[in-house]
Amino acid sequence: MKTPRITEEEVGIVKRAQAGDESAFNALFYKYKNFVDSLLYQYIKDWDEARDVTNIVFLKVHEKLSLFTAYESFGGWLRILTNRTAIDYLREIKNKNNVLTDADDRLPSIPDSTSPEDDLVNRTTREQLKAEFKKYPEKTQRIFYLFYVKGLTVEQISKALDVPTGTIKSTLSRTRRKLKNQLKFN
Repeated sequence: MKTPRITEEEVGIVKRAQAGDESAFNALFYKYKNFVDSLLYQYIKDWDEARDVTNIVFLKVHEKLSLFTAYESFGGWLRILTNRTAIDYLREIKNKNNVLTDADDRLPSIPDSTSPEDDLVNRTTREQLKAEFKKYPEKTQRIFYLFYVKGLTVEQISKALDVPTGTIKSTLSRTRRKLKNQLKFN
């Protein structure tokens, strides 16, 4: 994705935003939102999540804008900030999901807790997740297993199963969304 060049008019908008003009900051947001969404999608592979992380990026832009001085390279600065935010987000997700799965279950295990109440909730949630997941076709279960348990990339799964990468991506996205909705996870 090509980094957008900033115009003289946009330099003025950046300077006004640095001075605290919220309407100028909103103008920057709407100007660069799709650019940031697209960059994040390249990392996250889910449009809904990418759009959520876009808000995080612009919160960082708001916090760090007063330090920005190289106006001609605003797009490059925004790209770097977006890339770093995406990497941080993926690390955070990985750490949260570093809850590895049992190969037989093909589902993430829930971390041990410190209280009996938490243990009961975790066991119940895990059983619900297993029950819902078993309702999916074998092909969907296999894709999830290869991606989340074995850690294969979409391209590797595509080659292994001889399925187009777009199908793998949509299967992962659609299934994650359905599981979240069915189990009321947020």
